[in-house]
Amino acid sequence: MSKVLSRRNFLKVSGVAATGALLVACGTPETAKPAAPAAGPVSLEIDSDAAAGVFKFNKATLEAPAGSKITLKFNNKTDAAAAVGHNWVLTKKGKEETVVNNGTAAGDTNGWQKPGDPDIIAHTKLIKGGESDSVTFDAPAPGTYAFFCTFPGHYAGGMKGDLVIK
Repeated sequence: MSKVLSRRNFLKVSGVAATGALLVACGTPETAKPAAPAAGPVSLEIDSDAAAGVFKFNKATLEAPAGSKITLKFNNKTDAAAAVGHNWVLTKKGKEETVVNNGTAAGDTNGWQKPGDPDIIAHTKLIKGGESDSVTFDAPAPGTYAFFCTFPGHYAGGMKGDLVIK
């Protein structure tokens, strides 16, 4: 003997089946991953070493949280009379020499940076002793990035460090 489903029972059964399929397809609230909260603004500051003939930053490592808006202030602490220019350039690890070589080819007129270089994440302009410059940029993905000066000889002389995004 076959049992006949009433229209009402059919809709109840169909509704439950459709809801179950929807939960399977979309996931339940317990399994959905919440979006990572955006970090707020972060201010960083770094200086060039003031000693004559020393090509170093005063910090070898900087840190910032992922998702932050970073404002970096770079201060050239060398003597203005020495006419030594410095900049601060950020790139992915392994791209340093490419960016430095591109900057050397671009020359002094371009501040020792290739205009529009796709390997540069952020940079300040080339500044003289006693000057400061700031750059604001979105923190890249978590990882370790290289920062350095592209003025000829400064990167090779040790003017470099790491920006760690956590």
